[in-house]
Amino acid sequence: MQRLTKGLVFGVVTGLVGAILGLTPLGADFEKHIGLDWLFLVRGPIQPPPEVAVVAINERDIAGLGLPKLPRDWPRSIHGQLIEQLVARGASAIVFDMDFQRPKSTEDDAEFARAVAAAERVVLFERLNGKRQPIYDMDGQQTGTIWVEELVLPIPVLAEAAKALAPFPVPKVQVNVYQFWPFKPSAGSVATLPAATLQVHALPVQQRWMAVLEQAGATGVQDLPRAESGVGRAPGVNRLMLALRGAFVNDPALGDRVRAVLAADASLTAGERRLMTALAGLYEGGDNRYLNFYGPPGSIPNIPYNAVLKGGSKTVSPAALDFTGKVVFVGLSDLYDPGQPDRFYTVFTNDDGVDLSGVEIAATAFANLLTDRNLRPAGALETAVILLLVGFLLGSGIYLLSAVIAVPLALVLSGLYIAAVQVAFNVVDLWLPLAIPMLVQLPIALFVGLLAQYLTEARSRRQLKSVFGQYVPPEIVEEMSRNPDEDFSVEGESRELSVLFCDIRSFTTISESLAADELKQLLNYFFTPMTKIIFEQRGTIDKYVGDMIMAFWGAPIHDPEHRQQAVDAALAMLDQLEDMQTELSERNWPAINIGIGINTGMMNVGDMGSEYRRAYTVIGDAVNLGSRLEGLTKYYGVRLIVSETTAEGLGSMLLRCLDRVKVKGKNEPVIIYEPVCRSSDASNECQAELDTWEEALAAYYEQRWDDAETILTGLHDAHPGTRLYSLYLERIQGLRGAELPDDWDGVFVHTSK
Repeated sequence: MQRLTKGLVFGVVTGLVGAILGLTPLGADFEKHIGLDWLFLVRGPIQPPPEVAVVAINERDIAGLGLPKLPRDWPRSIHGQLIEQLVARGASAIVFDMDFQRPKSTEDDAEFARAVAAAERVVLFERLNGKRQPIYDMDGQQTGTIWVEELVLPIPVLAEAAKALAPFPVPKVQVNVYQFWPFKPSAGSVATLPAATLQVHALPVQQRWMAVLEQAGATGVQDLPRAESGVGRAPGVNRLMLALRGAFVNDPALGDRVRAVLAADASLTAGERRLMTALAGLYEGGDNRYLNFYGPPGSIPNIPYNAVLKGGSKTVSPAALDFTGKVVFVGLSDLYDPGQPDRFYTVFTNDDGVDLSGVEIAATAFANLLTDRNLRPAGALETAVILLLVGFLLGSGIYLLSAVIAVPLALVLSGLYIAAVQVAFNVVDLWLPLAIPMLVQLPIALFVGLLAQYLTEARSRRQLKSVFGQYVPPEIVEEMSRNPDEDFSVEGESRELSVLFCDIRSFTTISESLAADELKQLLNYFFTPMTKIIFEQRGTIDKYVGDMIMAFWGAPIHDPEHRQQAVDAALAMLDQLEDMQTELSERNWPAINIGIGINTGMMNVGDMGSEYRRAYTVIGDAVNLGSRLEGLTKYYGVRLIVSETTAEGLGSMLLRCLDRVKVKGKNEPVIIYEPVCRSSDASNECQAELDTWEEALAAYYEQRWDDAETILTGLHDAHPGTRLYSLYLERIQGLRGAELPDDWDGVFVHTSK
């Protein structure tokens, strides 16, 4: 119980460590930089939606156009030509991730602006400048600072012509990029490039969209334009998006109602339903979202600027220039130059150092919004519950289970958890904790749990060795130490055991023929292999008394096979003795014969004795009977006798029933047997002899003296060395003329030990 409590407490602590870490900024960064990177890399690239493309500006394109090396030095009229090409080829929206805040040639700027205005689908970049400003109190004392961000529009002629104006969705950072802003709270919740582009792309369904909002019960949208033509240009798009953002933020259930209306409206096309579902996801979602990258640079098709401008090239297929219904992002993007000026380091940065360009980052964010497939990190409560549960299972499991089970099981469960997290990421874009469970909680659980197991088992092994080491073989002590949860006690307890007594016959005569030193050597020579056999058969040596060995099976370790093991030990001891006779003769020692008795029954086992000397031993009537059975071996002329309670568990043995007896000191009769051999090893002659003996014994107990005598005489003539047959022939002679009681059952009473 104490171990169970400690294991559960350790599981809870492991879970709390992970949960607390997971809710801190340090844990969140750890998950982001380790866990999220792993999930992306294992998942690998995925297919982006076909509605998005990048028109890439790089050095090779510039060389092909015969323009200055820096795009800022280009005449802006060339961008107007690009817009005309893209409109002619069916582009739904055109997004310039380029800074146009400084005027250049008036004529070129005007030409560019005319193309922007005529297209009615161009989204231009506006710079977002941020700086920290001091805050003063009424006395002019500085009380702090505040971060202020200011939108810097492109030149007026372009700002007035653009369909929408928006800042870049990602800050320029020197570490991995993971997130983007659809709306920028620090700049008045202005929509960023991907969000504004989605709204422009969806303007063709404006009328149906407003109808769906009204049907879903949206508030604050009554005065919004019902048709695309009523939206106007950048100021109108900005007002529309601010109003819709407010409607969804103020009514958190609006998104679900909108999706329900969309699902029920059978008149909508699949494209219309998809666009409006994307709009609902845009306006109801958070201000900060995780990018679901499609892969390394170029995963979103990068089409050379000059190929579009010239209407084709040798390396670009005509199909790639079909922009029907597509949103096109225009900006600096070089798939071969790690030093390109507008780049962001991501998990998919190429091995050669080529990063994702800023324009492809913006296109990725737009594609995420269009397909409603931003990554969804687990919430704080979900994260805490998952980490608590994972930590508890790992910590308590490794602490409570043995190491050989705990470690493989923990690794298998960890593998299953990793697989489940990866599947959730791949299939439904759900980001669950991975780094903390596998790199923090699992190592803690393994280190502390296995260390605790080692210390506990070491202490348990020392205790077991100190208590049982003097009674049982080291192998048993080792096995006991591998099962620390089992209660091994030296306190007296009643248990079914098998006890064996082995005694050297005529030991007094042998001892008189040898000097004391030789006698000691003889006993050592005899006891050593016999003890080894008992230990090999998982027996416990109780004591040596002179020439007698006493051992038992079934304690201190419970063992249901104690009967068979005791008999196997006895048979092995008899075989060993045969092998020893040659050595005895060579040493001029007398031959040794032994008798073995085995009984099974309820015995009291434990540490017994006085304060001066104690021993781990067994006592009880069943023990005494085992000793009596050993003494009967001489009477019946056999080397091994077992009781009927022992014989009950010897299904694989061939047994010879010897007699029904009452031994000295016992009132209840006992059937005794001689284990002959394993049934599988019995010869036909042996089996036939035992079958004949059973016939004789049956006739004997039925008082058919003539039949019994005839059969026994045949057995005696065939096996004159078997004392059992002559013994029963002598009994029959004494019983023929005797008056036997009606309830005579053939029990023979032994009056001596």
